Amino acid sequence: MFIPIRTDYRMRRRPWINYGLIAANVVIFMMGYHGMTQQGMGRVNSLLLHPDSPELSQFFSSMFLHGGWMHLIGNMLFLWVFGNAINDRFGHVGYLMFYLAGGVLAGVGYIALSGRAPVLGASGAISAVTGAYLVLFPRVRVTLLIWFYFVTFVDISSLYFLAFQFVWNMVLSVPDVVGPQGGGGGVAYVAHSSGYVFGIAISAAMLALRALPREPYDLLNLIQSHSRRKRYRRMVSQGFDPFGRGPTAAPPQHVASRTVSTESPDTIPARQMELRRQISADCSRNDLAAASDKYLQLIQIAEDAVLARQPQLDVANHLMSSDRHAAAADAYERFVRHYGNYEHLGDINLMLGLLYGRYLHQYDRAETCLAKAIEALREDRKLQMARDELAVVGHRRKR
Repeated sequence: MFIPIRTDYRMRRRPWINYGLIAANVVIFMMGYHGMTQQGMGRVNSLLLHPDSPELSQFFSSMFLHGGWMHLIGNMLFLWVFGNAINDRFGHVGYLMFYLAGGVLAGVGYIALSGRAPVLGASGAISAVTGAYLVLFPRVRVTLLIWFYFVTFVDISSLYFLAFQFVWNMVLSVPDVVGPQGGGGGVAYVAHSSGYVFGIAISAAMLALRALPREPYDLLNLIQSHSRRKRYRRMVSQGFDPFGRGPTAAPPQHVASRTVSTESPDTIPARQMELRRQISADCSRNDLAAASDKYLQLIQIAEDAVLARQPQLDVANHLMSSDRHAAAADAYERFVRHYGNYEHLGDINLMLGLLYGRYLHQYDRAETCLAKAIEALREDRKLQMARDELAVVGHRRKR
């Protein structure tokens, strides 16, 4: 059993709508509107979504009902873990509209493809939420409680966990669609899959149309980056020389002078060089916001890209100050790898320890960085800060 218990996404605002949705589901269940008893079923019968005679109100009422305690707890846990971030990203009104639309479209999909029995539950709406999470936050880490013959905790990218959930529900939907009696064993997997498809499609469309601001690590950017790298590797394998000397299989007979402007602006090397030039100009003007944005574009097309020492450090500091903690940690890590003889490396490791411990919840990595910081730091105030943070991280790691 794989149970998600938290993510390392850092909230920018309180997700009040998600809190309200969770509270509404719990309160309705506690009032006796559930499927655990005959009396409860009598109360909810007219509120279920009936495929043979659906009413508009049932599409909404059914998504706030649950069959039993495990049904309620499982759904609310997923909504808590993944819904808060979507509420934060969409805003309160946008999130409420998205959630309700996801539940309605999940019901429509269930009726259209497999609906044979009345259905209840928030799973369709929550699947829409997790589908949106897959698109918007694929690089966010999810902490899973693994419970089989042993109990342990594992951190995994949300991309892998939610992609597995999506594929698993799609596979289990097939018997419901093609079987004469349905194969879900009492679970409306088609509603789950319909919710996932809705959430993925809507959030991807909003990113593509710029209705939502793009992030360096959203799913569309990851796909585009992968496509660029694949195209670049194919070009090199076919003889393209990234340094502009012509096909590698046929060495040139003479060396011609060349400038950056002669390189086609559509090539990846030219794009890298242009971004580096712009970043250098932005840093010289102390426009670190613009430099940081261009740096994030650069690392999308060049996996191992690193700037000169001071610009790399300036960009990392700006990313940290603007609360882009995952990007800041990555920038500091690149700095450490490339400038390992930097005289203030202890300060960099202290910053990494704070990032991983306070914001990204990667406690193993935080302990490693803080231990390195303690070895290198000489200033009493910073040493005490590193030791205090290490103690806090150790306590959180044991919880």
